[in-house]
Amino acid sequence: MQVNNKAEMPQAIKEKLSVARGIAMSNLKYQKAIDLYEIYYGEYIFDLNQKYRMAMLYDHRAMQVGEKAKEVFNSYLKKAENLYREIFKESPSYFHALYGIGRLYSARGDYKTALKFQIKAYKIMLKTPRKERGALAIGSLYESLENYKKAEEWYLREYRDTPKDDFGTVLNLFQFYKRQNNLKKALRYAIVLERLVKSEYKKKIYKGMKMNSSGFVKEIKKSIREIKKRAG
Repeated sequence: MQVNNKAEMPQAIKEKLSVARGIAMSNLKYQKAIDLYEIYYGEYIFDLNQKYRMAMLYDHRAMQVGEKAKEVFNSYLKKAENLYREIFKESPSYFHALYGIGRLYSARGDYKTALKFQIKAYKIMLKTPRKERGALAIGSLYESLENYKKAEEWYLREYRDTPKDDFGTVLNLFQFYKRQNNLKKALRYAIVLERLVKSEYKKKIYKGMKMNSSGFVKEIKKSIREIKKRAG
């Protein structure tokens, strides 16, 4: 019988990890958060949510580097997979793990298998208190499979299921319509996005990060200007 010598995680460490993960997901700089998670993973007991967040950092970092850094890509996907499968083994109803496994198949280019996991996860989620998302990932997979009608349906479902001031959801819809060269609908969400981008990065979590001058935000503003100019 294997003995777990790890200590219970203090609340201060939990909060530190939560903040690090939130910042990483916001500014797309995953490595710093990964390094922090790995330090504490060797010392403290992680619950299912903390394992999931760590796995998600791994798979987002893998997708960020892509095939241009194949060794890092494969290494982080494998680390993510190990955690997701550990979570799923411990709790088969933990739909986050299914989403995660779906993302791994998607990263490897197997969109049909990824879609099966994402839809299964979404169905489980529907049986729980609706505090989670999932439609976005399904929409993205349909788009990858070039089923744009179904992709739009699921992107709009995500929009329906989230607060109307949710910056990320509006951004996803805007970018989808921009990729589809649907100028009329892209403009509709560009106008909403232009308003939200002014308030989003005033939130406390972004304090001191200077996100308004970041390349990420500059690119969003550039895309909005482009659509508005094309629309006349």
